[in-house]
Amino acid sequence: MKRKKQVIIVVFLLFLTAILGYSYIYQEHRDIASEDATYSLSAKALIDDFRIDEEAATTKFLNKTLQVTGRLTQRDATTGVLEGVVFFALSENIPNTTQLEQAIIIKGRCIGYDSLLEEVKLDQTSIITN
Repeated sequence: MKRKKQVIIVVFLLFLTAILGYSYIYQEHRDIASEDATYSLSAKALIDDFRIDEEAATTKFLNKTLQVTGRLTQRDATTGVLEGVVFFALSENIPNTTQLEQAIIIKGRCIGYDSLLEEVKLDQTSIITN
């Protein structure tokens, strides 16, 4: 009888662990476009934070929704660069009305800092204004 009780407890714990593991791994995806920005700042202020103290800036901005203002210095269909220092990947194409050297505001998720290229990287980005 004691052995049967132990088996039931072990099976229950395995089942509970499987449910919790599945819930953790398959979390609902974030909709960055509908989230409020955690921080609103210029491209220059953002890159300055990373250049001054990369570790502190990573802790502060990583995986946060940022709204960044700056001039569009590079672009292709789904990526762009603000002020030469903030690389972003869009969920959709950049509108044809958006021109180089135009001031725009973007909102996206910070995925890190590339110290080799000295660029902050954003993904799931949308253009707020153009």
